[in-house]
Amino acid sequence: MVAEKSRTNESERAAMTPLRIFDLIFSGLMLLATAGVTVWHGVNGFESAGLALLLSNLALWLIPFACTVWFRRAVSDGVLLILEIFLFFASFLGSCVRLYDSVSWYDAAVHTVVGYVAALLGLFIVCKLADVNKMRPALVVIVCVAVSLAVAAVWEIYEFVTDLLLAGTAQGTPVETVTGSFVVDVRDTMEDILCNTGGAIVFAIHYLAHLWSKKDLGMGFFKRDFTGTKKAEQPVPHANTAQKRTEQPVPPAKEETTAAELPAPHAKEETECLSCNTHAQNAEKNSKNL
Repeated sequence: MVAEKSRTNESERAAMTPLRIFDLIFSGLMLLATAGVTVWHGVNGFESAGLALLLSNLALWLIPFACTVWFRRAVSDGVLLILEIFLFFASFLGSCVRLYDSVSWYDAAVHTVVGYVAALLGLFIVCKLADVNKMRPALVVIVCVAVSLAVAAVWEIYEFVTDLLLAGTAQGTPVETVTGSFVVDVRDTMEDILCNTGGAIVFAIHYLAHLWSKKDLGMGFFKRDFTGTKKAEQPVPHANTAQKRTEQPVPPAKEETTAAELPAPHAKEETECLSCNTHAQNAEKNSKNL
């Protein structure tokens, strides 16, 4: 049991790749940074709804650690990297630093990036369910784009729920109508979904370019990471030649002749001479008898 536990611990330590270590260190730093921003806003009298949103963003940075503890290597390094890219742009810069309010185009840019990143998540799902190298490229692209659009829909639901519960304005500022009621314009939601679709289309172009050019283009890294395969190693020079030499058939043993099996020189001539002498002696004996 002790040996098995030690082998398990060694395998787990070996599974901590440099990218996984970077993911955890980056998540820890962003967790501290988000906590610092939250405390700063709290000290300066930030509204309670905004503080609740900041606390929810703080909890999001715990996801990489939870995935590492609970799922270990089931969640690949690439998936954690995708998650951290999303959290950095959407959660930290957007909500904590409040670039959504100060930069007019930032919301559209984030949704475009999220559209691409969510399509990568779709590629991860495809790699786990089937052999992506044997699937038709069109089918892979359709699945990835569909996953990206589904993530966009879930994100808009999240914004709606947070606005409803925390009195936020993630989906826009309510506008008073002629009847005196307040409604939120759907333009912001539709623009977010369109930007997300644009990011998914960029992913589709990137993926097809990777296949048609037969080059890595960065897409090969994610495919290898999602499938758990390493980059093909270069063949050792002259390895095939050496293998062919070792695989040459051994000549049959019967064809080999040894010195013992070789006929003695002049053996046939000596035998003939002995027979001739024997005949001569018999002839002499017959002549004497006569």
